[in-house]
Amino acid sequence: MDAKKLDMTPSEEVLDTESEMLTSPSPKSGVQRKLQIVALMLFTLTYSVCGSIRYGFLVDAFSRRNLTGKLFGALESSLFIGFVFMYLVGGTEFAMRKINNFRTLFVLNLLGHAGLTLATGLVYHIQDNYVLMVVSIVIRVLQGVFAFSSCLLPVDFAHAVFPDQFDFVNGLGLVGNFVGHGVAESIGCLLYDRFGYVAPFIFSSGLTSSVACFMLVVMPTSRTFLSQEMAVILETAPKKRNSKLSKMLVFPMISTMLINANYGVFQVSLTPFLHEEFGKSITYGGTVLIFASLGMAIGSLVGGAALQRKILNHYTLMILGAVLVLIGLMLTFPPEFITPVYKLAPYLAFAGTLLAGIGDPVITVSTLRALYTLQEERMGRPSPALVTRITGIWLVGYCAFYFCGPFIGGFLNDYFSYSNSALILAGLCVISATISLTMRLIGSKTCNSDEKKPLLEKYSPNSSYEYDNASHLTSRKD
Repeated sequence: MDAKKLDMTPSEEVLDTESEMLTSPSPKSGVQRKLQIVALMLFTLTYSVCGSIRYGFLVDAFSRRNLTGKLFGALESSLFIGFVFMYLVGGTEFAMRKINNFRTLFVLNLLGHAGLTLATGLVYHIQDNYVLMVVSIVIRVLQGVFAFSSCLLPVDFAHAVFPDQFDFVNGLGLVGNFVGHGVAESIGCLLYDRFGYVAPFIFSSGLTSSVACFMLVVMPTSRTFLSQEMAVILETAPKKRNSKLSKMLVFPMISTMLINANYGVFQVSLTPFLHEEFGKSITYGGTVLIFASLGMAIGSLVGGAALQRKILNHYTLMILGAVLVLIGLMLTFPPEFITPVYKLAPYLAFAGTLLAGIGDPVITVSTLRALYTLQEERMGRPSPALVTRITGIWLVGYCAFYFCGPFIGGFLNDYFSYSNSALILAGLCVISATISLTMRLIGSKTCNSDEKKPLLEKYSPNSSYEYDNASHLTSRKD
């Protein structure tokens, strides 16, 4: 046994063990780092494909079984039930503490997605419509359970393995997510038309299983960021207030939730708007929507890089995102009273969806940084468990309005014209930008040099750690 450990008290041995745990291996080489980031992007892309591949053809498939659109809406909404359930019971956090191995966690998650998406295709052969709907809803709820874990794991991985590049790596993860949304519907429709209902699900299940094998080779076995909680408690004994959420977090969440509904509205309103008002084909509308997905990929990359390089602070980026969505709405659904511009809507829609697509993830990725920083400023540096809880709130808030978007769009279209509906949504963008501007003006310390420090400092053999008067984790030389 190590002579040094023979002289340790039991509590010191625990601290030494936890200190070793905190220094979980970062990628050793540039190639390894790049492979792990590629694996992370493939992970977010594949679970996005599993969730989105049926959107383009499910209505048609259900219509052939005499199932109404309301049932389709209920089925898709059931995904959010599983998503929220997993957040409330803390199932993902329990698994992250219990398994505590990134490679195993990522692979198990993907295998769960692969099995459920394949089951989604196979149950279509059930002849009884009632049984089909019940089984499909159960599967969709389970997909929601895995979806929450799929959203939380990449953020925890970025915190643990790339703490100094968190914002950039988190943005890259979102790039994979949005690219998956963009390509899934097109691939799904193509396979459905040529090979039938089950083919898209076989494809997505096979793709997901292949990525799981790749991650089994590439991803590290390092411990999760959440598992570092015990070391922080033992070493720093943080004040009680560091375990509470700041009430101010509600304002950035409201700001981003007002924006997140727009993509769902675009999905519902754009194609019928171009078809009914200008006689454009359904394929034309689908092509325009691809630009929204392209914009989302660009926005995720640019937003994460801007935060990482401190080009703009998070509230400024949130305002910029709201403005881009506002401009995109006005270009895609121009006001009818501006006749010359309104007539150009089918062509302006390409630029409009691109700008709105860029703005949405810019505000989304910036909101997460705003929540972390605001919590630290108001209540002191959060523990890993609290960081995970804040991330969960961010995910639930984002996805709540993302899933509500189609219902909001359908409701507005029933009572207002497409252009007037866009004006209402534009008003939400203005409110969102106003909230972000207010938060910026009341004294947020976004330019503080500590903002980009990892949320959990690593232990050094020559240092001890304590909370200073600002409740930040600081280093003091012996």
